[in-house]
Amino acid sequence: MAESQSHAAMESRFLVRESMKRHPGLDLGVRHTCETFLDAAEFAIEFLDEHDPHREGRVGALEIVRESPEPSETVWRYEHDGSRSGHQDGRSIWGFDANAWKGPARAAYPA
Repeated sequence: MAESQSHAAMESRFLVRESMKRHPGLDLGVRHTCETFLDAAEFAIEFLDEHDPHREGRVGALEIVRESPEPSETVWRYEHDGSRSGHQDGRSIWGFDANAWKGPARAAYPA
């Protein structure tokens, strides 16, 4: 029993926090706590869809923080950037439209 309790104490948990983009130190609170990143990501997307469905900035920033015995770390973050689409243009991040990319024209090595 003691072994399972110590193991449980060592596991990570994930917090979904809402904050203000322009005031990163202003924490609006933990919106959800769960055991897996997948559950946290699902909650975060549902939270955005419910509270800011058109990504107009009603939710300024949302992040998933992994808490564990090591220092906590932010593993995912959404920030409304003020654009009409509510997020940065992928072309400005990667240099191409990742959503429209079809892959290379031909394989590098013939099959």
